[in-house]
Amino acid sequence: MVEHNKKADSELTRAKCGIVLLCHGSQRGTSKSECSCAWDPANTSQRWCRDCPSTPVGLEGAASTLQSLLGSDSSEVILSCLEFIEPHPDQAIQLLSDKGISTAVVMPYLLGNGKHATEEMDEVLEELKAKAPGLEIRLAQGLGYDARLADVVCDRLLEMKDDIPQLDGGAVGVLLVKAGTKSEYDSCVWLEELGSLVEQTLGTGYAVEVAQSHYGDPTMEYAVETLVKTRGVKVVVCIPYVFFPGLILQRNIVGGISKLQELYKDVPMIISPPLGVDERIVQVAADRIKTVWDNQ
Repeated sequence: MVEHNKKADSELTRAKCGIVLLCHGSQRGTSKSECSCAWDPANTSQRWCRDCPSTPVGLEGAASTLQSLLGSDSSEVILSCLEFIEPHPDQAIQLLSDKGISTAVVMPYLLGNGKHATEEMDEVLEELKAKAPGLEIRLAQGLGYDARLADVVCDRLLEMKDDIPQLDGGAVGVLLVKAGTKSEYDSCVWLEELGSLVEQTLGTGYAVEVAQSHYGDPTMEYAVETLVKTRGVKVVVCIPYVFFPGLILQRNIVGGISKLQELYKDVPMIISPPLGVDERIVQVAADRIKTVWDNQ
């Protein structure tokens, strides 16, 4: 059987294309205190710790993986962030223009469809076109809903299966929590669909509910209440649907689970590592970029 070559599938055609891998950006996540490891009621070392990278280090890894998937002969990948980490989008576009590249694709490397991925992205695109009028700039679809993302979520759960308490009766509750976005910017329909796919993939013995870390519905409180009181789970595993350690994971997700554990003292709760750098996620980005480039 011929082995499937993901890199060959992803490599772009035609003239060399500039790629702006556009991320949110953060300087946080350099300490385990900002990761899932901070959640340790039993005061024991976590066997499932993945030594998660900080945001700057992790994003560099994602950009390097994307460059490898797309091919260096046909693409020039530049990591750019909306906040905290340079180059910012306008600087990234200028770098591509200075290299003599005439066409660029902006790839929003963002989980979800919140303000950064919708309204703000349109504004960014207009600003970039004004900044470099001689450069043709196209916007790729964000990560959104994809079966490969569901596979990553399932793996984060299964990697820590030895740490999940084995209790008689009841399914294992899975709480998938994304970074919070105000409801007017993200209806979270995609998140509900992703949660359904995760539950289908895990199969019998698991019940999945989704939530936002803060701001809007569905809330973590509502999702856990549904898991415990309606779906009858005996243990809850929280999967942070964020890339890296940081303030949202520490303050909102771990902090939220701490309060919920006090409320449901008889239901053990544990938190998995975040998604991290995973080639399957970067492959989704590569496919989004290739779709835009091939349809020119």
